[in-house]
Amino acid sequence: MGFVPIFLTLGGFIFLFVLVVHHSIKSKKEQYKAALVHLSLLLKNNKLPEDTPTLEKLASLIDKDKDKSSEILSSFGKAKLLRHQYNELIKKRPYSFVAKVSGYNPI
Repeated sequence: MGFVPIFLTLGGFIFLFVLVVHHSIKSKKEQYKAALVHLSLLLKNNKLPEDTPTLEKLASLIDKDKDKSSEILSSFGKAKLLRHQYNELIKKRPYSFVAKVSGYNPI
């Protein structure tokens, strides 16, 4: 009976840690995708995009757009920031193990 409670506690801690990190990474990626969809809706005059655009495609559309409003530029900055935060999150040491196991890749 000596080591069984220790192993059960350690296993429970690891399980809960993996669940929390997985949820955190998933929510950060969903925030990034939502920011991209919001930005594409601002650029394409409220047309619903058929797929999630990339940040590079949206950057080229912003460069072509003559009417750059502050809302478009702030949404673009927010999307870039969310991409950076996601990439940094999956590079950090304890989170990188969960990202490898779960199959998350940098954007």
